Amino acid sequence: MQRTVQLPQLSYLYGQPETTALLRVQPDDFIVHEELSFTPTGAGEHMLLLVEKIGQNTQYVAKLLAELVGCKARQVSYAGLKDRHAVTRQWFCVPVPIKQQLNWQDWNIEGVKVLDSIRHQRRLKLGSIKYNEFTLTLRDVSDIPALLQRLELVKKGVPNYYGEQRFGIQGGNLALAEQLFSGGGIEDRKIRGLALSASRSFLFNLQVDARVKAGTFNQLLMGEVVQLDGSGSIFKVPQSDDTLRQRLLEADLHPTAGLPGLGEPLTTADALAFEQQSLSLWQHWVDKLAELNVRAERRSIRVIPKDLTAEVQGQNVKISFKLYSGCFATAVLRELVNYQDVQRNYATLD
Repeated sequence: MQRTVQLPQLSYLYGQPETTALLRVQPDDFIVHEELSFTPTGAGEHMLLLVEKIGQNTQYVAKLLAELVGCKARQVSYAGLKDRHAVTRQWFCVPVPIKQQLNWQDWNIEGVKVLDSIRHQRRLKLGSIKYNEFTLTLRDVSDIPALLQRLELVKKGVPNYYGEQRFGIQGGNLALAEQLFSGGGIEDRKIRGLALSASRSFLFNLQVDARVKAGTFNQLLMGEVVQLDGSGSIFKVPQSDDTLRQRLLEADLHPTAGLPGLGEPLTTADALAFEQQSLSLWQHWVDKLAELNVRAERRSIRVIPKDLTAEVQGQNVKISFKLYSGCFATAVLRELVNYQDVQRNYATLD
């Protein structure tokens, strides 16, 4: 029997903010720019295109580029999905033989502009992003001094929650996950992948929420697994000491939580017991993810926005910051201000 899955009210690290503001009153209130994790070589049979898009989703733009270049849609790649309701500057990759020119300057696509191009020796892979740089304008801020004061807390780090867009409209991707784990098949591989990804993000958020509630968000538990800042590297911490606690304080490393799947848990002792307890009501999902051969992973429970600044413009405040690939701007914003998204109740990567 399937159960109804509801998104939990996730805990705030610094308490729910009282200051209110409007977000996305106009498209350029939400600007995102990708910074690649590598330097293009300038030579090769793959052309990287820096594309600015407004009011278009990533997959639709990829399809348009395939038609313009004359290749199959699956041959067009990108480093990450970007929101439709924003001004986004992101990289796409298309196959172009070395002796062939690509006259992208002549293209005329509504809501899409190619800003630059450079050749590279390899196809662009998903996740090949060092930072996403955000410039967000909050309008009609109710208490600017309180927001600026709150900004100093947020600079120390916030819970690295997955944003609600990961779960689909009204949590639809979680309903698909419950269908899958209850024995119902999902034939479409893409939709099946969305359901699996959403389920693991949901279970991750539950663990982070439990750490915030328990007051151990910025502490190292016995048997912890930590992640180096800005790196995928993780290592076990059987027992904390002054050096590790100092590194945690300096944000050189962060505690992690599990993205459940196949594989032995890396945590031990108190950390393992805590994670098992926080997921006890969802053990069926944890077991099914392992049965479906989804590989278990770890992810930092803390994200620290880099270069976080605020510029006051009358009753508006422009916020700028950088996040590592895979982190959500909404995780930062929700700790900073009680905002209303004018475009929709929450952002959707469609």
